Amino acid sequence: MKFLHPSPTSSARGATILRVVFGALIMVHGLQKLAAGHVAFAASVAAMGVQKPELMAWLVIAGETGLGLLLVLGALTRVAGFLAAVLYGGIWFVTEVGKPLLTDRPGVNAELLIVYIAISVALAFIGPGALSVDRKLARQGAGTRRP
Repeated sequence: MKFLHPSPTSSARGATILRVVFGALIMVHGLQKLAAGHVAFAASVAAMGVQKPELMAWLVIAGETGLGLLLVLGALTRVAGFLAAVLYGGIWFVTEVGKPLLTDRPGVNAELLIVYIAISVALAFIGPGALSVDRKLARQGAGTRRP
């Protein structure tokens, strides 16, 4: 019954897996938009009625790519998690607010954005996990402190 009471080590490993996989997914989203050409993405943003679609397209591309990279590395994890929650909350607000959560249309609806927001908030609270730049820097800082 040990699995009912995980050790701090296994919880830290779980946080690492969540952070790396989520970071890679959102980074790929940003790189995919960049590879397709930001103009095409800006056109889809404009079609949603968003003001300043060029700027918003660049912000989403930079946000997904940059925050994804930070999360993969585990650098500034709590800040990156918070900012990713803001990013995906904004995307949800622009694209899904007022629409039903579940529809008769199969496939992904607003629930994916809600999952992204939840993961982002969770990472902002739980931090980077076991293997991360944040953890490495914290250990180095702890080693140089004087009592």
